[in-house]
Amino acid sequence: MPYSLLEHTADVGLEVEAASLPELFSDAVRGMSDVITDVERVEAIEEQPIEARAEWLDVLLLEFLSEALYRFEVKGEIFAGARVEVDQTPDGWSLSGVVAGEPFDPIRHTTRVMIKAVTYHQLALEQSDSGWRGRVIFDI
Repeated sequence: MPYSLLEHTADVGLEVEAASLPELFSDAVRGMSDVITDVERVEAIEEQPIEARAEWLDVLLLEFLSEALYRFEVKGEIFAGARVEVDQTPDGWSLSGVVAGEPFDPIRHTTRVMIKAVTYHQLALEQSDSGWRGRVIFDI
């Protein structure tokens, strides 16, 4: 499994390891969906464009997941993954691509935990010997 849940008081954490940055971002959005519901029941039947920008790479992960959470809360979309490109720019970092998922169906997608926000607490994204490793904590 490319991600694992972290135990944390009053919050839920996610650690993600991947060979590349695009794969890490895809696994992170899938992991966040798995916190909310059983991601195995989420189908990638619709693709939506997504973009994010940030000065720092770890904050780019936060911005990306925050946008996906916003779409879940406001538009009722849940995501099975993403296909994105991550680029370093003169001003920091940018991400562009698509998230893939479907409308949230409370009958098929039983809610596990409702995420209130993606937090800066213990936020990390770094290169490792095997690729990339990230950590994010969700306020529940």
